[in-house]
Amino acid sequence: MQTARVRVAVATVWRQPKLRSIDQHALDSQGLSAWVGQMTDADSMGLEQENLCVTQALFNDPIQIERQVGGWVYGYVVSQKDAQHPQGYPGWLWAAQLSLAPLPVQTGATVVIRRPFTPLLRPDGSTIFQLSLGTELAVISSKAPLYDLVQTPLGPAKVAKRATQFGFPTAELTAGETMVKLGAEFLDLRYLWGGLSAYGFDCSGFVYALHRCIGVELARDVSEQVLNGRPVEVAAAQPGDLCFFAHEQGKGRLHHVALYAGDGWLLHSPTPGKHVTYLQLSATYLKDELVQIRRNW
Repeated sequence: MQTARVRVAVATVWRQPKLRSIDQHALDSQGLSAWVGQMTDADSMGLEQENLCVTQALFNDPIQIERQVGGWVYGYVVSQKDAQHPQGYPGWLWAAQLSLAPLPVQTGATVVIRRPFTPLLRPDGSTIFQLSLGTELAVISSKAPLYDLVQTPLGPAKVAKRATQFGFPTAELTAGETMVKLGAEFLDLRYLWGGLSAYGFDCSGFVYALHRCIGVELARDVSEQVLNGRPVEVAAAQPGDLCFFAHEQGKGRLHHVALYAGDGWLLHSPTPGKHVTYLQLSATYLKDELVQIRRNW
């Protein structure tokens, strides 16, 4: 199999190599603003109802390509764990969103974008496009005071050093509290089925992205995230712990994950048509569906 890299800001990974007309905007190399901006709530809910997309990959993420059919490739997102596929999370990607150009071997530092968006800059300072939260890049040089020179599928580029740091003080915060504070920056962001970028998250994509920003690798899906980390008793839950919920008052299939925000509150991306929000656990039906709390930080 060939290894490619995502060469666009965000590449959506599809269940089948075909799109609705509105989803053509998801192929924009500059980002997903036009796509999510034009979708109605009904369009957004259709992504789940028709199970159209499965996940997303961020700029520079490696993709193992198994085969190509027309303008599409079937492959695996290496950075996203999937128990049934050791290569990574499987699905179809638009081939033009990938680069097969080999990158120099990097053994040094990497940086992660810890702001919702930040521009990726050419060496001359002009903007290529906006990078999303969670994008990871290898550092070529950090000698400049304000920017890191990074290796990308588009060649050497620059990112602001402040964008690789959290936009708030963290010295007094635990890693879990840091995730809650970072997650709160996305309040009112509309849910996006399969989403794990700052353009929109599904429930597991939201917690996946936040953990990626503190250097913790989670599985991609709720059914496997519940196997990550260590169990925590309800009374001992701390901000940043993950709360898992199942149908049939906790006896059925897992269907949701939320970030514990402290004092009985959750922070989560709930369902299609809804937005990232806080929720008091005791005041919702979810209190009867809580099956496990786990800590990964």
